[in-house]
Amino acid sequence: MKVIAVDDEQIILDDFVDMLNRMDEVSSVKGFTSCERALQYIGENDVDVAFLDIRMRGMDGITLAKRAKVLKPALNIIFLTAYPEYSLDAMQLHASGYLVKPAMEEDVRKELRDLRVPPEVHNGSRIKVQCFGNFEVFVDSYPCPFKYIKTKELFAYLIDRRGTFCSNGEILAALWEDKEITVSLENYLRNLISDLRAVLKEFDLEDVINKKKGMIRVVPEKIDCDYYRWIEGDSVAINAFNGEYMSQYSWAEDTLAGIENRSI
Repeated sequence: MKVIAVDDEQIILDDFVDMLNRMDEVSSVKGFTSCERALQYIGENDVDVAFLDIRMRGMDGITLAKRAKVLKPALNIIFLTAYPEYSLDAMQLHASGYLVKPAMEEDVRKELRDLRVPPEVHNGSRIKVQCFGNFEVFVDSYPCPFKYIKTKELFAYLIDRRGTFCSNGEILAALWEDKEITVSLENYLRNLISDLRAVLKEFDLEDVINKKKGMIRVVPEKIDCDYYRWIEGDSVAINAFNGEYMSQYSWAEDTLAGIENRSI
């Protein structure tokens, strides 16, 4: 996995980076004393885990974590600090872990084995879908720029259906369960489908979905999805399930119930 560490004390940072370099599970490590340089690196490179000191001169670690999550929502944040009173602030950011300095090597290894969003074995697809927790879509490790929020929900529903062709009527009933189906709403759905296809075409990913008259589906084999790998029994995906599935969508609750029943 690819890791960075940020601490404004150079000696402490160097010792911690040396520790990480001794770990077989860590493929690369970058250390930063500057929060701004760390943010630039996160924005331009693949990073799985960021170890952040909380109390630093200038930008503190909590602020750094918030800004880093905007750039990479799936980034695992592990806080390192000599001040335990910051633990509540850290946990409110849904951090992957929290270590009190001086961090022992075995404790660091334990955190890397139990990440909130474990680094995944990709199937070669450029499009990565996160269903556990909030639904997120990444293309080449960057958030997919859907034009409309509802386009993202449409794609989420198709992902949930796992390659089954979905009719426009089915989609309308699921995404607007409390609304009367009108011509205006049907036209809106057609616009969302066009937007989804346009976004995928922009990244040369048109083959991720199939469409025929009045029906549309995703092609699961073209997508790297934690939920799909969970179904296949992948141990990393199984460990990644934290009791949440597409949390922002009420229609996903049935699938969540099914996952929980199979997890017992």
